[in-house]
Amino acid sequence: MKTYASSTSSAWRTQVKEKFYGCDPELETLKSKKIQWQSDMIQFDGTPWILMGRKVLSCHQGPDLDKAAKIKRKKEREAKNDHDCHSKHRHLAQDTKKMDCTAKIQVRHAVKFTQFKILEDTEFKRRKAARTIKETLLKGGIVETQSVYYIRFPDENCNVVKIPNENQKFVFFASHPWPP
Repeated sequence: MKTYASSTSSAWRTQVKEKFYGCDPELETLKSKKIQWQSDMIQFDGTPWILMGRKVLSCHQGPDLDKAAKIKRKKEREAKNDHDCHSKHRHLAQDTKKMDCTAKIQVRHAVKFTQFKILEDTEFKRRKAARTIKETLLKGGIVETQSVYYIRFPDENCNVVKIPNENQKFVFFASHPWPP
């Protein structure tokens, strides 16, 4: 992700990070998770896996994630200056740099059970392998695991903002140079 950010001159901030994302798989954590075979980001390859967590990074010019905190701070500042004397403060013509950019990087952390790989994709073999994994985990047996991170980068067109000026149809953010 650092290579992508530096090659596109973009900046990202964490929007969502789940509890077990990036953690080492522990036996108690693995017992409570659902065994999966494929999803919208992870293609079927015959190896069962458990989703540990996900992380979503949004463009730094995306939606304002701290809007509620900023409003609260502003109200507190106004309540603090309740006397007649006027205090100096900076006038901001534009209170935020946010442009509602929709660019997001999605990362999924999965733990694969490599020793339980199936060659034939049938419902029976999937259930049998899943049952074997669950029984092994419940008994406290040793299971060979592999942590894998799946990353989905944003489309090239998601950083386009329409400008109402007729002469200029589109503007591209400096943080997302075009062409890539």
